[in-house]
Amino acid sequence: VSKVAGINLELKSVDSRRLMGWVKRVVLRCREGVKYLLSEADVIEGYGRLKGRNEVVVEGKEGRKVVEGKYIVVATGSDPASIPGLKIDGEKILSNREFFELGELPSSMLIVGAGVIGVELGQALARLGAEVHIVEILDRPLPAFDEDVSQVIARYLRKYGIDLMLSSVLKSVEVRGGELVARIVRKESGEAKEIKVDKVLIAVGRRLNSSGIGLEEVGVKVTDKGAVIVDELMRTSVPNIFAAGDVVGPPFLAHKASREGLIAAEVIATGRTELPREPIPSVVFSDPEIGIVGLDETQAKSKGMRYRVVKLPYSVLSRDYTRLTRTPEGFAKLLIEEGTERILGAVIVGNGASEVIHTLAVAVASNITARDLEKVVMTHPTYSELVSELAHAAVGKPLHLKLK
Repeated sequence: VSKVAGINLELKSVDSRRLMGWVKRVVLRCREGVKYLLSEADVIEGYGRLKGRNEVVVEGKEGRKVVEGKYIVVATGSDPASIPGLKIDGEKILSNREFFELGELPSSMLIVGAGVIGVELGQALARLGAEVHIVEILDRPLPAFDEDVSQVIARYLRKYGIDLMLSSVLKSVEVRGGELVARIVRKESGEAKEIKVDKVLIAVGRRLNSSGIGLEEVGVKVTDKGAVIVDELMRTSVPNIFAAGDVVGPPFLAHKASREGLIAAEVIATGRTELPREPIPSVVFSDPEIGIVGLDETQAKSKGMRYRVVKLPYSVLSRDYTRLTRTPEGFAKLLIEEGTERILGAVIVGNGASEVIHTLAVAVASNITARDLEKVVMTHPTYSELVSELAHAAVGKPLHLKLK
C-alpha cells in the first residue's frame, strides 16, 4: 500500500480464535433475526415426511405429530455433497458447514473443488496467511461460469500463492504421524504428488434433500438427480403441493430460494395463475468480485439465439483508480440480442461487481435495450458508471474508449 499512496500499513498477525468467534456471532445474529420473523408461526422441530397430499408426519423431541394443511410447501434444502470413500468427519475432513464451526483457522488446507465455495474460502484463507491447495477435476476454476471469468480468477488465485491444481483428481487421504497426507493425480499424465495439510475441505457441490420424505408416495415427480419438478408458479405435479429453494435444483442461492418461496406464498394466498420468474443474479465474493445475471454465451448459443457481445475493461472507470486495490484485469460484458437489442445477460469482474450487477439484473428482467439504458445518467465517479459505459458502447458511442 505504501508504494501506491504513501500509507504504511502492516498486518502483524491474525488472532484466528477471535476471528472465528466474530464469524459465529454474525451467523448467530442472522439466525436470531429469522427466528424473530417466525415468532408468530407455529414452528415444529423434527424430521418431516409426507403422509398424504394434505398431511405431514413430524418425528421430533416431543414425539410424533401429524400436521394437516390445504397446501404444503416443500423447502427441505440441500446438504454439502461428499466424495465416495472420503467421509466428512467434522474434524479433519470438513464441508463448508463444519468450516464455520472451527475454533481457529488451520495453517494449511486442501480444498477439493474450485467452484464458488472453494474459490471464496480458498482466497480468504490464503489472504489470512494459510497455505492453500485447491484441486479441481476440470480444466478451469469456476467451471460453470463464463470462460473469461475463469481465466481472471485463476490468475488471482495464484497471485495469492494458492496451489491451483486443475485437471487433477484427489485419489486418497490418509493420516501419517498426525498429519493428513493427500495424494493428487493429474488426469492426462497420471503424474502423482503428495501434500501434507492440517485439514481437507470438500467443496464439490450440493446434495438435494428430497429422498426419504414421501414425495414419490404422494405423486410428486422428481428428476433423476432428485430435484423436485415445478412449474413457473413453484407448483409440483400434485396441485396443492409446492416446492422452493435448493430442493428444486440449482442455482443454490439464498436469494433464489427466498424469491421462490415468495412466489409460492403469493400463489397460495391469492390464487394467481401468472407470475413470471425473473432472472436470478449470482455473485462470487472473491477478489476480484464477480457478478453474473441472465444468459451467458454458452446458454445463448444452446438456445439458438443471435447475439453480439459488448466488452469493456475496468480501465474506463475513474472510480477504480481511486482504490488502493485496483482490478486492472477486471472487465464487464453485455450480451445483446440481434434484432430486438434486448440485454440478454451481463458479466462483471472487478471491484463493486456485487452491487452493480443488480442494475443490469433490472435491465434483463424488464427487457430493457441498451439504448434505453444509455439514457440513464450515472454519478461520477462511481462503479455504477460501468452500466452507462456499457450502454454507450453498445450503441456505438463509447465514452472512454476510442472507436476502432
